Amino acid sequence: MTTADEPTEPTTPTGPAEPTEPVAEEARSSAERDSDVVLVAVPVAYVPHVARLLAELDAESKPRPAPRGPLRPRAEPQAIPWPVGELRRLSNGRSLTHRTVVQVLDALARRPGELLSGQELAGAAGTTREKLVGAFAGLTRLLKAHYDFSSLGLPFTRVPGGPEGRPPEMYYRIDEEQARRWRRARGHFTD
Repeated sequence: MTTADEPTEPTTPTGPAEPTEPVAEEARSSAERDSDVVLVAVPVAYVPHVARLLAELDAESKPRPAPRGPLRPRAEPQAIPWPVGELRRLSNGRSLTHRTVVQVLDALARRPGELLSGQELAGAAGTTREKLVGAFAGLTRLLKAHYDFSSLGLPFTRVPGGPEGRPPEMYYRIDEEQARRWRRARGHFTD
């Protein structure tokens, strides 16, 4: 032990010690177990650059998916025609979603069998595309809560892709039977 009066010899660092062969071998085997991960000291300012470089290298090493061609309409089953009583109940709903769906079904019933894009449907229904998207976002939840959604599904058919030569997006339609039932439920047409 030294006291405050005794001089001490300063120690100078000799640099990093060279690992002995067993230590280096142990480090290699440890790195191999950890997917060849090596810890590297990087100045904080360079961390985002290093992270971006690693992400680019990682992306380059993964196989790229085959490019997709234009979307074509898939053969989706036609929506099951809803009973007139359930359609009438839907048409009498008071929520904003109900009101927008009523406008949508009115527009689709005027053009049965036609595929309408979201923009076309919004125009035909006299609403905005934003309101249409908002209504469709809550529609499934509404139908599950108040209707037999598991049996009936949606009151219209969605067709991803659309007709040849048109932009890929979601299209909507109802068949003549569903249109007839909707008009009857709304009192516009009786059989």
